[in-house]
Amino acid sequence: MNKDDMLRFLIKDDMARLSEKSTRRVFKKGDIILKEGVVAHSLYRLIKGSVKVVKDVRGEDVVISRLGPGELLGIASLLNGTAIMATVVAKEESEFELIALHDLQSLLESMPGLAVRFYRSLGAVLMDRLDLIVHQVVSPESS
Repeated sequence: MNKDDMLRFLIKDDMARLSEKSTRRVFKKGDIILKEGVVAHSLYRLIKGSVKVVKDVRGEDVVISRLGPGELLGIASLLNGTAIMATVVAKEESEFELIALHDLQSLLESMPGLAVRFYRSLGAVLMDRLDLIVHQVVSPESS
C-alpha cells in the first residue's frame, strides 16, 4: 500500500483545510498512542516515526503490524464509534497530526465535495488493508 496515497482522493485544498483543523502531537518511544478497547475521538495520521500495532491474544501481546509515516489510525473507531481493536505503541519518537471528530464533521458538512472525497479515500485505505490481510492469510499454493 502506498502510504503517500492514504487520502488519495483529496485535493490540495482539502488537505490544507484538514491541516488547519488538526493538531500535532509527539509521542515518545514506548508511549501508547491508541489503546485496545477505547473509542478514538480523532483520526490520527502518522507524520514522522514508526509504531507497532499490538493485539492481546490469550493474554500475550502479539505484534500484528508495524507502520510508518503516512499511515492513518483510528479509522474504524472514528467511522462507527466502536472501540479500537488493537493497541498502537510508538517504536520511536513519533509525530502525529490529529483531527478531532467534531472538527472533521464540521469540515465535511461545510466543504462541498470533501465528504465524498474523504470517505472514498478511507474506503480505499480499508480495502487496501483487507487485501493485504487476505494475501497474508491465503498462500499462493491454495489459490
